[in-house]
Amino acid sequence: MKFVLECSVMDGLVFIDESYLTELNDDMLYAMDILLDPSGSSELIYDFPNEAWDTVRQRETKLIREFCGQGKMIIWIMEGVVKECEFIESNEIADSLKWLHLPTGKLLAVSASELIQCLSYPELEMEKFFELSVEAGWYAIQNEGIDKIMYCRKNPPNTIPSNIQEISKKRTKFGR
Repeated sequence: MKFVLECSVMDGLVFIDESYLTELNDDMLYAMDILLDPSGSSELIYDFPNEAWDTVRQRETKLIREFCGQGKMIIWIMEGVVKECEFIESNEIADSLKWLHLPTGKLLAVSASELIQCLSYPELEMEKFFELSVEAGWYAIQNEGIDKIMYCRKNPPNTIPSNIQEISKKRTKFGR
């Protein structure tokens, strides 16, 4: 399936099972906001005067990193991206570092900023990149940049997944 990915500054692409949305509380959404600001260039830096942003970011994003580390969500952190991408099923993915648990099989792909805004203000309707119904279970996720993301249903290893990835900050529009 092809989709157009549009992420503003300090944003990203999120994959999550719809059922996990209710677990994202205000503290986790605040942690996600901090996670989306790798360089400390937003107004959030004023919440932590006289502290190094790297230290703040490591400490304050613990909740969201643990949530992702349980396989409940994947976040690709990006800045100013407009790009055509592809999400395709693969027969086999070896050595995947990203694992996603889809207990209901309802995969939601949305921008991180949209997710934060719509969970903070439930009266808003969430604009999604796509929704996909698949068989419930664990999925290995592998990507080449952000252009091509592959998935394969399989049993996860006994390791903590690496479900947060920063993608190059270069602005791209449909491969240019």
